[in-house]
Amino acid sequence: MSSVVNLTFRYLPGEYLRAVNAHQRLGMRLGPDSAFALVLVAGGVAAIYFGGEYFWPGVVFAAIGLAYPVLSAVVLLLPRFTIAGNAKLRDEYRLTFADDGIVFKTTSIDSRIEWNLYTHAIEVRDFYLLYYGRRAFTVIPKRAFASAADMQAFDALLAARVPKIERRS
Repeated sequence: MSSVVNLTFRYLPGEYLRAVNAHQRLGMRLGPDSAFALVLVAGGVAAIYFGGEYFWPGVVFAAIGLAYPVLSAVVLLLPRFTIAGNAKLRDEYRLTFADDGIVFKTTSIDSRIEWNLYTHAIEVRDFYLLYYGRRAFTVIPKRAFASAADMQAFDALLAARVPKIERRS
């Protein structure tokens, strides 16, 4: 017997942004990168302090080390500006997941999608992120499932149809 899971939802304010931030945090290595930035700053400051021929390389190292937190903030804040005014994120989404594919409907979209569009999926605390490119994904809020049985049926469809699934909380 084939499973069919129907979802109808609207993204809550800020919800899509939280999903994008979850995607971005998956690729960040805050601990190792912060340690590396700190070493660059310390080495740069030491080179500046002791001067001589290492003064300018010290300035460069310190500047790179100090730029890391700024770049991290930009990476986390940029989506806020790019998706904030996207009216399509306020539409009602109606999705049907079945063995033979996915039906995706909004006010301006009515399409049937093959499962092979998705190369992998990542389950995070509040969302399923279904990837069809390196940075392109469909966000499915877990709150959209009417029951635990629907979520289990969706999990089974993912396992059967998407080649790689990661589960992170």
